Amino acid sequence: MTRFLFSLATIVAMALALPAHADTYKIGVMHVERILRQSKPAQAAQARIEQEFKGRDADLRKREQDVQAAAAQLAKDRTTLSPEQYATRQREVDTRTRDVQRLRQQFAEDLRARQFEELDKLKQRLDQVLTKYAKDRNYDLILQDALYVGGAVDITDDVIKALDSVDTATAGK
Repeated sequence: MTRFLFSLATIVAMALALPAHADTYKIGVMHVERILRQSKPAQAAQARIEQEFKGRDADLRKREQDVQAAAAQLAKDRTTLSPEQYATRQREVDTRTRDVQRLRQQFAEDLRARQFEELDKLKQRLDQVLTKYAKDRNYDLILQDALYVGGAVDITDDVIKALDSVDTATAGK
């Protein structure tokens, strides 16, 4: 029995001593959403997309206003139109409404595709910057979007600065 207690005590002592001999790890946590909102490359990508789609959006808004005006005019003229004239104009308004809705849907799909394209480029650049950042600063692990992050491990601001500096350096070339 004494031998068993001695063995048990030895195992417990060894288990308690293990954390004291464990390697230390350098861990960082970043908030991707904040990087995608605040970094200069992300803001530049958003500005490019807005500029690219501004004309189409204005054209669609104009068409939507025209269809609404046509529908309002039809409602106003209803009492003066024959049933056949009213039905014809109603079909025209319905056709124009469907056309504008189809164009708006196509616009939204094109916009989403373009946003994903820019996001993919940005994430590739972020991966490169983050890999270099982690290697240069000897990080063992970098996590994304943790529930709680202490200030000592939050590297979001540093990653934004690194991404911005890489973007500035490549823009000058």
